[in-house]
Amino acid sequence: MTVTRRTVLGTVGVLGAAVAAPSQAFGTPTLRTAADASPTLVVGATFPEGVMAGVPRTDGAMLWTRVPRGLFDGDAELAVVVSRHRDLSRPVIVETVIAEKQWDGCVHFPANGLAAGEEYFYQFRGKDKVSPIGRFQTLRPADSNQPVRIGFFTCQGFTEGYYSVHKHLAEEELDLVVCLGDYVYEATVPGVRGIDLNLYPQVLPSMRAKYTLYRSDENLKAMHAQHAFLPLWDDHEFRNNYTKNKWTLPELFFQEKKSAAWHTWFERMPVPRYANDMTRTYRSLRLGKTVELFAIDNRQYKDDQPCNDGGGLVCEAADATGRTMLGPDQKAWLENGLRSSGARWKVLANPNMMMGMVTGAAGERAFMDTWDGYGAERTELLSLAADRVSDLVVVTGDDHDTFSGELWNTGFAPGTPGNPAGTKRAGVEFVVPSVSSTNTGDTKGVAGAKAEEQKRLQYNPHLKQIDMRQHGYGVLEVTRDEAKLSYRAVDKLHPDAGVSTSYQLRTGRGSARLDTI
Repeated sequence: MTVTRRTVLGTVGVLGAAVAAPSQAFGTPTLRTAADASPTLVVGATFPEGVMAGVPRTDGAMLWTRVPRGLFDGDAELAVVVSRHRDLSRPVIVETVIAEKQWDGCVHFPANGLAAGEEYFYQFRGKDKVSPIGRFQTLRPADSNQPVRIGFFTCQGFTEGYYSVHKHLAEEELDLVVCLGDYVYEATVPGVRGIDLNLYPQVLPSMRAKYTLYRSDENLKAMHAQHAFLPLWDDHEFRNNYTKNKWTLPELFFQEKKSAAWHTWFERMPVPRYANDMTRTYRSLRLGKTVELFAIDNRQYKDDQPCNDGGGLVCEAADATGRTMLGPDQKAWLENGLRSSGARWKVLANPNMMMGMVTGAAGERAFMDTWDGYGAERTELLSLAADRVSDLVVVTGDDHDTFSGELWNTGFAPGTPGNPAGTKRAGVEFVVPSVSSTNTGDTKGVAGAKAEEQKRLQYNPHLKQIDMRQHGYGVLEVTRDEAKLSYRAVDKLHPDAGVSTSYQLRTGRGSARLDTI
């Protein structure tokens, strides 16, 4: 079937009903037969974190839910039903799965054998209770020339704002949604939703509790139930600005706690694992002939930041050769993938800002945790892009503010003070704002943020658009001839906030330049 806006938006309304009354949301469920009628299905199951479909493929996706297990509970048997129909009639998959207590009741079910570019609906079922019904779309077939639409969000500190962003993401017509990192925060400031006392979790139960808290939000669950999801991690899933060796403050048992945080992420996210590399998260998704999406990991292979991870400074070590953000294996994978991709557009989902960001006349760089602290490796990648990769679009999270810029092979356009001037254009970059985490406008006020915006424009000639006051998300629409990013602005302080399109910028094939629409 062809996915239309009517289909998508109609489903959102039905999904809202499913959250309230899942057993009746689509009328009478399909007749229980075979696995769906197993006498050993769990009784009294609850699904407080909803459902998700992750890492979509042309032939399926990873389906996820969680059934909490109490102290005296054992594993729970569920049925999973997948159908092309919203009422789950004529299912194409009916199987049983086990929610294991050792994995905190989480289920990862690989739905395979589906058709490319099609809309599917799914549900998990116990004997007497059922989950909300979820929806996802498989990736477009290899020969598809259809436009691609991808939603991007990042940085959603729970206490700092409401998740109206996710209500509006659920209503967008999208192929999938990407989280660019910082899905949960190890620590947040008190905000409009109170205080999170679970600071810097030390053990597995408290790390799991973070995800349970965040997934208590109905808008977040509605978004997950509506779209296929691709998550990236960054730093706040464990510790701010951590690297492969340490974080800013000394911490006993750092590596063991980091492993527990990663365990929790894989447990709570709808992602498959690589059998020969169990902590690998980087991967690519091919969406027809139009887009190949590369999702990278800027955290677990990362060398320590130069100059003590300072900010607003000149740091010669930032451009030292031999230092890495990606690690050798991931870098080789990315370079080979970019060179060999047959897609018209190469889209890089990137947790930390790629373009240079200068804050002063002497060439001071804003942060050492971004690609500004890994200048030699950045130059290697962007030089490859300039010479051998056509039509690169980088979409970035982490910064909390909104930026749009043109990428040069060094990260800096000619005329940037105190930094190596680029000689070749390599692509464009869009940095999406935070959902709720504190941005410059939250700390400096409107006037202070506007003053900072002007300073950044003055010192960064590759920067073409900036807004350090808005929160929201981004929608990337890619056609045969152009890629367009629409920034959606959403007020984080109101639970029922509306949405507006604050900026739209485009790049045409072969240009590596940005135009404001």
